[in-house]
Amino acid sequence: MLEPIVKDLVLIGGGHSHVLLLRQFGMNPVPGLRITLISPDILTPYSGMLPGVVTGHYQAEDIHIDLVPLCRFAGAQFIQARVSDFDPYGKTIDIPGRPQLSYDALSIDIGITPNLSVPGADQYVIPVKPIGQFLQRWDEFQAAYALGGVKSLALVGAGAGGVELCLAIHEALKQKNLPLPKFHLIAASESLLPEFSSEMRDRFEQILEQRNIQFHSGARVSEVTSTGLRNDFGDAIDADAIFWVTSAASQGWLKKTGVELNESGFVVTSATLQSVNFESVFAAGDIAYNRDYPRAKAGVFAVRQGPVLYDNICRFLLGKKLRAFKPQQDFLSLISTGNRSAVGTRSRFTFSGDWVWRWKDWIDRRFMAKFQALPKMKLPKNTGLLADLDEQMQCGGCGSKVSGNLLTEVLREVGMKTSNLDDAAIYDPPAGKKLLHTIDSFKTFTPDQFLFAKIAVQHALSDIYAMGGQPVTALATVTVPYGSPAKIKSSLTQLIAGAKQALEEEQVALIGGHTTEGSELSIGFAVNGLVDATHVMSKSHLKQDDVLILTKAIGTGTLLAADMQYRAKGEWIQAANLSMLQSNRVAASIFSDYKVAACTDVTGFGLAGHLLEMLRAGQCAALLNLDDLPVLAGALECINDMEIRSTLHEGNEQSCPEVIPAHNKKYPLLFDPQTSGGLLAGVDASEAEKILALLHEAGFGQAKVIGKISSSGQPQLFFQ
Repeated sequence: MLEPIVKDLVLIGGGHSHVLLLRQFGMNPVPGLRITLISPDILTPYSGMLPGVVTGHYQAEDIHIDLVPLCRFAGAQFIQARVSDFDPYGKTIDIPGRPQLSYDALSIDIGITPNLSVPGADQYVIPVKPIGQFLQRWDEFQAAYALGGVKSLALVGAGAGGVELCLAIHEALKQKNLPLPKFHLIAASESLLPEFSSEMRDRFEQILEQRNIQFHSGARVSEVTSTGLRNDFGDAIDADAIFWVTSAASQGWLKKTGVELNESGFVVTSATLQSVNFESVFAAGDIAYNRDYPRAKAGVFAVRQGPVLYDNICRFLLGKKLRAFKPQQDFLSLISTGNRSAVGTRSRFTFSGDWVWRWKDWIDRRFMAKFQALPKMKLPKNTGLLADLDEQMQCGGCGSKVSGNLLTEVLREVGMKTSNLDDAAIYDPPAGKKLLHTIDSFKTFTPDQFLFAKIAVQHALSDIYAMGGQPVTALATVTVPYGSPAKIKSSLTQLIAGAKQALEEEQVALIGGHTTEGSELSIGFAVNGLVDATHVMSKSHLKQDDVLILTKAIGTGTLLAADMQYRAKGEWIQAANLSMLQSNRVAASIFSDYKVAACTDVTGFGLAGHLLEMLRAGQCAALLNLDDLPVLAGALECINDMEIRSTLHEGNEQSCPEVIPAHNKKYPLLFDPQTSGGLLAGVDASEAEKILALLHEAGFGQAKVIGKISSSGQPQLFFQ
């Protein structure tokens, strides 16, 4: 049961402060608060462990935090997108391709981008950020090095990050037992590690000398070319590869927003982490500049801002006094030297050795462990933002409907007609066509209401496509959770805009509907379609020797169940979302062009249940090859290794007594309920190869032949 929504918190970016903030909300939720995270990436890297990936001490997955299960844990909506602008006066956020989001509090933790303003840098260097792109470029560099294509390399930037990465690259190449290239470490400053003590600098100068890494001080790079770089003095350094770890820049789109920025483009905040000119806007991490306590950019500050950010956002939304974040002047710094050793410093003390690396490794792994084993929490009731909500029992019947004025506002904002609407819609079917009717509705499986509505549309239209028809009109029925009028309007806007966009893409008119408030978010559609009276695809038209083609991979049921337990990887869920968003229209058209007679869509009853409906109707048996069954990424891990099954799974299996059990890892997925699944068609064997090629060309890359109709008579499902 969903809590009433009173306030909206929107987080832009998945930086270190925000992942800690989300974990705090999961551990200590605020009833009545809806949280939304917007990020272009589903994985957030922990930059402190990047050199360890370069040297092979860690795998890439060891240093990434998966934002999708973390948001599930926090009860937050995750939107994979880039923000193009926000209005701090109207408190709205612009996301391309979506309706505006509104907020009561906004927090920005988007990190920084590499400063590539030097001529040629954007074309020829390998920037360390964003880390995901760096790791891809690092793999490409290693391949070139293995082929002998790297005789000299340069690393620009001699702060802690630059020195650490330089030593990591040296160690990684040393392990390959190939001739080492000539190393150049280049700094605009007059010394190595200018932010550290002279003792720390001396130690690393000795390490560089021992490893034959040439250090160029006071050499600001003025130009980068395909063969190397040139500094302000006109000196040239030849390099086959150039790694860029210089000071980074702010993201330019912030200039449009009106929040105060410093001369470098970073959001100016007070000690409370609020924008100095908009109290509802918070900022943390590298993108923020604390006017009251300015400090150099360091990951330790972003980590320590997390708990304060959580506390102050809660205080702001509850109307309480905020507290100051005063970062320490001195902090522990541990810099690895590439070979499972490290140098550390705190105050005036400097120390080094293998034990320092093990200490750093323990600290880093402990931080990552916070996001790899998320506990299950119980939501407190009648506290936080709900304390002031009207506790009058919500009305049922027509008393639960959304108000007319509010609904009219939403319809106008999403561009729908609001006048001259009769009590019911009128549609005249053309001659020679049969009218198809279907209805489908389900409660939400994702906090992203816009995405949920789009998937629900595809799910509902699929019944029409499965019969070879073209949907023409749809009526929507929407239930939104209780909340303040502003929050109900926000939810409705996302839902109706998503539905409208998806229906327009399918050329289906949304001609009306019904809205109500309830305990759970749900949406459904009653769809009318037209089909040529001379050719209707049906479940009952299978014939012996037909080949069975499935157009989409299966596994959404177990994946969505795992997602609700925040145990599914974000990349699995995003791939499942893309599959559910894919329309069956083109696949149905291909089947119709080849006069396919037998077809159905695979949805709630699972592949076995829907295939058996066809076998029972046609009085025939089928032989499947389970090894050929297309499966969504992560589905086998969820259903077998984690033993996570949808609540409908057992009922589906019990409803299929005609299935002969098989020992195959894909067997359990036959009973997995699908949301917006693919089409299952029986096609003539002579046409199967051509049809499959057309499906692949049309974007159904996982479409496969999964079996054939083996005999007529008693309906049964066998396996090769």
